[in-house]
Amino acid sequence: MDDDRDDGTAQDGLLVRESLERVRRRAGHVVRYFYAHLFQRHPHLRGLFPEVMEEQYDRLFGALVHAVEQLDHPGLPAYLEQLGRDHRKFGIVDADYTAVGGSLVAALARHSPLTWDDPTQAAWVRVYGVMVAAMREGAARSVAEGEPPHWRATVVTHRTHAGHTSVVRAAVHAPYPWLPGQYATVEHPGLPGVWRPYSLAGDAGPEDRERVLEFHVAHVPGGALSTALRDRTEPGTVLRIGAASGTALAPPPGTASVTLIAAGTGWAPVKPVLAELLARRPVPRIRVEAVARGEEHFYDGAVLDGLLRHHPDLTVHGWYEERGEGRARATERLHDHLRARRDWAGEAVYLCGPAGFVRGTVELLAECGLPPGALVLDPQPGPARRRGHVSHAEAFLDPVPVAWIDPAARTRPLDLPLAVDRTGG
Repeated sequence: MDDDRDDGTAQDGLLVRESLERVRRRAGHVVRYFYAHLFQRHPHLRGLFPEVMEEQYDRLFGALVHAVEQLDHPGLPAYLEQLGRDHRKFGIVDADYTAVGGSLVAALARHSPLTWDDPTQAAWVRVYGVMVAAMREGAARSVAEGEPPHWRATVVTHRTHAGHTSVVRAAVHAPYPWLPGQYATVEHPGLPGVWRPYSLAGDAGPEDRERVLEFHVAHVPGGALSTALRDRTEPGTVLRIGAASGTALAPPPGTASVTLIAAGTGWAPVKPVLAELLARRPVPRIRVEAVARGEEHFYDGAVLDGLLRHHPDLTVHGWYEERGEGRARATERLHDHLRARRDWAGEAVYLCGPAGFVRGTVELLAECGLPPGALVLDPQPGPARRRGHVSHAEAFLDPVPVAWIDPAARTRPLDLPLAVDRTGG
């Protein structure tokens, strides 16, 4: 009987993947039909989504494709449970999952009329049912543990450096548990339904850390939320915060030597990780490599100066583009510096920054002989490419990678290769 069930599950997965592949090149039409179908039949759900839906279209299809591709992965149920926890912040109830499932099947059937049949529809209903059951279980566990759907946080200080990077500190109205290296989704009162993840910064101990949250916001041209957090946020503004997520935590206790590499607002997660390392006994050997566009873009330099005064054994290098240099020169100098080192044995490296910087540095560290297990990698890509209007053919031949939010386990990493959104827009 178990073998029959396994065979049925495998057949469902095959049918679902094949049907999704057939509509992939019409993804834009599929998701627009899905939302039109959903909002027409369940108009109360429109308020759960942002006013401007363009990005939401990409997110939905990207998330759907990813989940289907991971159907056989043993980590998928745990991931879906975390997704169910995260979706509590939207105010979703059980009936909403049913509504979404009905509109999803309707949209897929509408856009594959020649191949859609009863077995395919039944497979989608079963697969979607299994996914939703895991999400509901995660949400129910969150309720049972007393976790709120979201936290309210009142901005206490706000400063913008060089017109580009804003540091926002907000006091939460209830204790907010998080670990150095994690991130949180943030919603601004002026943009209901728009949630973006930002790394949690700060250098306080666990008790203070749960009372005041700090976010470093790089302004993204055209980014609605980063603009609101820069230009329409002041002390007294009340933000909504989703539960902390992410598994790029500090290297484990007992690590003797650590290199922390941060570019731009990649400093945000590095800052609390550094504070945790400095609080250990014995304190490991720590080297910080910080990269910025220019000297004026080291927006948190005063903090680093204070750390150097109190911890004279700490080594800090700042890398920035000097006048007349190309944009990549600071990174090239950093890479030359790392390449010249001969002490990678036993080293742990924590790396965070824009996607291109991270990819290039990962390749460089591999060339240097750093074992993959010694690298703690920020798993979140930088801002997705933004393009103007393109034809359907151009979108199919040169698709923009979809970034979406990964509510990874709070306390342990999942062995699941998931892409997540940290556009900050």
